[in-house]
Amino acid sequence: MGMVEVTVNGRTHTVQCDDGQEIRLKRLAQYVDGRVRELGGGNGSIGDLRLLVLTSLIIADELSDAYDEIKRLRTALAETSKTGEQRLTDELQRVAEQIERLAAACHLAEPPATP
Repeated sequence: MGMVEVTVNGRTHTVQCDDGQEIRLKRLAQYVDGRVRELGGGNGSIGDLRLLVLTSLIIADELSDAYDEIKRLRTALAETSKTGEQRLTDELQRVAEQIERLAAACHLAEPPATP
C-alpha cells in the first residue's frame, strides 16, 4: 500500500492508498482543497468541520449530477441503437421483399420446362 501526503484546507494529512494510485489521490485532494477554499473564502470563519461537510455535500451533488447525465446518455444511446436497429430491420425487409418480387418475376418469365 502506498502512503501519500495531501493538503486540504492548509492541513497536511497522510493517506493510505493502493499502489499506483498516489497521483490520482493527490489530484483528488487538490480538487477537494480547491472546493474547500472556494467555500471558505466567501463564508468567513465557519469552522473546519462545517466547511468540510458543506464541501462534501457540494461534491456529492456534482457526483449525483454526473451520474444522472451518464444515465441520460445511456438511455439516449440505447434509444438511438434501437432506432438504428429498427431502420436496418425495415431496410432488410424491404430488400427481401424486392428480391422475392424479382425472383417471382423471373420465375414467371422462364420458359416452361421441357419434360
